[in-house]
Amino acid sequence: IMATRGCPYQCTFCSSPSMWGTRYYMRSPKDVLDEIELFYNKFNIRNFDFYDLTAIIKKEWIIDFCKQLLARNLDITWQIPAGTRSEAIDQEVAIYLYKSGCVNITYAPESGSLETLKRIKKKVSLEKMLQSIRYSNSEKMNVKLNIIIGFPGETHRQIWDTMLFVLKASWSGANDMSPSIFSPYPGSQL
Repeated sequence: IMATRGCPYQCTFCSSPSMWGTRYYMRSPKDVLDEIELFYNKFNIRNFDFYDLTAIIKKEWIIDFCKQLLARNLDITWQIPAGTRSEAIDQEVAIYLYKSGCVNITYAPESGSLETLKRIKKKVSLEKMLQSIRYSNSEKMNVKLNIIIGFPGETHRQIWDTMLFVLKASWSGANDMSPSIFSPYPGSQL
């Protein structure tokens, strides 16, 4: 399922800004849920993966989605296996996510080095992300991280900063990680 299109951010390792621009479109929660309910009834599907580039940006949207999903009383699980932003996931959002059937969520810090994050234009607060991970973990969601090692210009110290962040994330409740080596995408700034 895709509830949104695009991404408003301009990370230098991502080809989305040059391919699609930075416009971000959100479908209405009702429209997304009508699609889920169609698959639920027609094909007996009970688990849904959300493959949005940036799935959760607005707190109001995700809470509205979860409330409407609960009101429909569909017995489903769902997850966000693609990396998402953490800013909108606080305790309230985490409660609604889990209560509505979200069992897996992936955060995409990419790096634990503030210098690397600045260089790749990844606008994320690592402290807020750790707090968000704690909220998601407290609601018993499986929390996964996407990490990239080897960005151009990255130093050994910055890689160790990332490893330290991974440890902090683990202590905060992340229990899975998808590490990858930097690979330049055609069309990306890098």
